Amino acid sequence: MVLKDFIAPRISEKITPLTTEHIEEIHHLIWLVMPGYYQRRTFEMGKYFGIFKDNKLVAVAGQRMQTNDWIEISAIVTHPDYTRRGYAKQLTAHVTKEILKENKHPILHTTKGNAAIGLYESLGFKLTREMNWWYFHKK
Repeated sequence: MVLKDFIAPRISEKITPLTTEHIEEIHHLIWLVMPGYYQRRTFEMGKYFGIFKDNKLVAVAGQRMQTNDWIEISAIVTHPDYTRRGYAKQLTAHVTKEILKENKHPILHTTKGNAAIGLYESLGFKLTREMNWWYFHKK
């Protein structure tokens, strides 16, 4: 998906820039929600942001693949106990703004049928094409 016209939502939560001190929390949360697609060193690929509740990281979004013109928004996850509160939308919007500040184009990819597609569309992202992805790993 590619951002066409950004529709900024109201940000009501405190969004915290995540640092190397948060790597284990980030890894644990992402693997809880989306196991297999995030490694600890993925954090080095871009900026990551989170929302904390009760001193616990409950939602995260960040940047991953980058070119001279594009930056991918990635690792958009919310702890299952904290969903449907607008955290993913606010974090995705925040990361989008950070990318636009760099005069680059925000992109993201998701699986076909993902319920979050409506969220991304509400922020101004448009589906550009369907692609097939494979996840390879050593046995």
